[in-house]
Amino acid sequence: MPSVTVAVITRNRKELLRKCLASVLSGTLVPDEVRVYDNASTDGTAEMLENEFPQVKVIENKENFGLSYCHNLALSTFTTDSVLLLDDDNIVEPDMLEKLQRKLFSDPNLGIVLPLFMNGYDDPKTVCFCGGETSMWSGRNLLNDKNFTKDTKTYPTRRIPNATLIKKEAAQATGLMDDRLFSTMADEDYCRRMEKRGFKALFLLDAVTDHMQEVKRSDARRLGLTNPLQTYIFARNRAVLIKRYGTMFQFLVFMLFYQPLYHAYYLFNMLWYKAPASFVKAYLKGVWAGLVFAFTGKLPPLAEILKAFSQPEGS
Repeated sequence: MPSVTVAVITRNRKELLRKCLASVLSGTLVPDEVRVYDNASTDGTAEMLENEFPQVKVIENKENFGLSYCHNLALSTFTTDSVLLLDDDNIVEPDMLEKLQRKLFSDPNLGIVLPLFMNGYDDPKTVCFCGGETSMWSGRNLLNDKNFTKDTKTYPTRRIPNATLIKKEAAQATGLMDDRLFSTMADEDYCRRMEKRGFKALFLLDAVTDHMQEVKRSDARRLGLTNPLQTYIFARNRAVLIKRYGTMFQFLVFMLFYQPLYHAYYLFNMLWYKAPASFVKAYLKGVWAGLVFAFTGKLPPLAEILKAFSQPEGS
């Protein structure tokens, strides 16, 4: 069996991390190496890891640099045949990693394999996510059908979040993620770049992880907006993705028709739900940054983005 590293990204979710690591280490395929990338946790995560998981290598960031930054740390340093980028809110099934690893190395054209995400928080029989992509015309989420039959074994995808097994050869060919995208759509940007280098991504539907994230019912969650930085990224990144991977005509249709509708909808709802002024300002900054990218193709560096916004809790 090819060797594998598991890289877990965490921030202030000590209890979830404990369960995640326990599930990884008790599987049918024990990883050759487990690393935890801690984004400046303040809840005792470091102490818990030292006391309960001494076999795990811990990389502590002094600031919350986001998912893409930590993914890049993992992608640039792993030495095994593959690496599993895993968020801390997963409890993986015992055979998940073994199934993913076997599938990944069964096809030289496969660069990425992911498991089926089930709702582990309050409804274990419900599928959370099984892949999809962003429409290059409208920016809508085009998601794979959750009501698949038993005969369906895999789904192609360009969305690769949360539990992503990447072959070393594909990672070396593609390089690092764009950490300026921070989180939202950074995974699809990476997958599309990898695809251009001849590697495809699949969801393997009989490999399963239970996604333990609580579905919050707050007004912010209804909008998909949880803090100013994430709001800025949300408002900006759809335009970035379509500019990079759509045709010129698709991009013009999106910018002239669909993008104004999105902005009108979200800004109206932020006002309706009385979102904090910091959210509205962040969204408008994201709108402006998307327009700047449309004309110049330039994004501010990660350090500049982090300086402009407070750090998101729990991400």
